[in-house]
Amino acid sequence: MLTNQSQINKIKGFIESEEKNLIINKINEETSIFYLEVIKYFSKLKSIQVILDEGSHDENINNDLFGLQPIKIYMITNSKKIDILLNHHSKKIIFTDYKNFKKNKQANSINSYQYEKDIDFFITNIIKINNRDLKIYCKQNPHLLFSEVSKFLVNNTNYVPDGTQQTEKNHILNIRKIIFDLKNESKDLKSLYNQIKKETVYKKFSFLTY
Repeated sequence: MLTNQSQINKIKGFIESEEKNLIINKINEETSIFYLEVIKYFSKLKSIQVILDEGSHDENINNDLFGLQPIKIYMITNSKKIDILLNHHSKKIIFTDYKNFKKNKQANSINSYQYEKDIDFFITNIIKINNRDLKIYCKQNPHLLFSEVSKFLVNNTNYVPDGTQQTEKNHILNIRKIIFDLKNESKDLKSLYNQIKKETVYKKFSFLTY
């Protein structure tokens, strides 16, 4: 069994080793996409094919012309099928629920609940980027990590996370809604003045930020 300290190194080590089984607990689609993309990233570096299971659970997969064994990805929660797969000689990664994850803890495993640490490690140590905004955004949107990293690499000088500008727009929109309501009520002039002032300052700050 592999014993790398980092889970990212564990995935990399599994792909490069002759280990046959790796189990990943699935907590949601977003984190699963992140780990799947990491698997594809390291597999591509080694020219190893990654095959997504489509429900057939067919293990009759041949090695490629260079003798490299492809990696089959399964997303299942059926305990009996998992037991059968774990005893098969093929190289595979199984995404499953936490119940089956705990049951098979003796197997090589990745705990998705540590995804934030894994994102931080992957960006810093594998991609070699040290940008706080990028890391925060990717931790909030793990499924978008690779597209966001690509965006950063294209223009790292003026990098702004995709969600930041929309957040700013929504904040200003909320202020304007409050102003509209206060104008219609025509009661609290002081509050109206403060909101208009707040919008002006906020827009000025946002302009300087971008």
